[in-house]
Amino acid sequence: MKKGRKPADLRKTLDGIWWILVTGAVWNQLPERFGKWNSVYRFHLRWAKRGIFSGLLERTAAEAERLEPDEFRAIDATHLKAHQDACRHPGDPADRALGKTKGGRNSKLNACVNGKGKALRLTLGPGNRHDILFAEGVLCDIAGKIILADRAYDCDEFRGHVVEKGGIPLIPPKSNRKNWVLYVPEIGRRRRVVENFFCRIKRHRRVATRYDRLTETFISFVSLAAIADWARF
Repeated sequence: MKKGRKPADLRKTLDGIWWILVTGAVWNQLPERFGKWNSVYRFHLRWAKRGIFSGLLERTAAEAERLEPDEFRAIDATHLKAHQDACRHPGDPADRALGKTKGGRNSKLNACVNGKGKALRLTLGPGNRHDILFAEGVLCDIAGKIILADRAYDCDEFRGHVVEKGGIPLIPPKSNRKNWVLYVPEIGRRRRVVENFFCRIKRHRRVATRYDRLTETFISFVSLAAIADWARF
């Protein structure tokens, strides 16, 4: 893989990527103080395709878990509206995690967070797919953990998967469930931390609305916002 030339000033280049993340501006509007916009864009593109930002997020989460283990895992999903610029691609929209709903094209961000609402793993899927389809893929390190989720994840197959991996599913039962399952509302309410996480990262304009045609570049922005969220206490 062609690695490309190293930036003359890495800090300035990363600041430029951060500016795009926060403002949601198009790349050619990047202020000159961050360097040539095309150079900053290509640097971000290379790192995104190599999964650097996603890897940094998982390493940050792993180090935090090593220093201060957490007994909870909360999962949920949220829709992210896709701008018309993100839909300009000749390929199948589903291959780029885009789905069509009543509100138009959008993507679904699936997140697994710890008990403090800090992201552990993020995945992206088409917005018209059900949350449960991404549940197993977004879970991580669940042995001995209490898994919190909403009723959308009340599925016998998923519950069985959690138990098989050593976790404890604490999910409110659906109204049509026939068999009894364990659920403690006082503990289950703690799943709000994942919804709070979504609210925090959506303060970044480039996350709240998807402008990127490529899945890799978009999830890299989301991962960068999640990394920054780890720095906030």
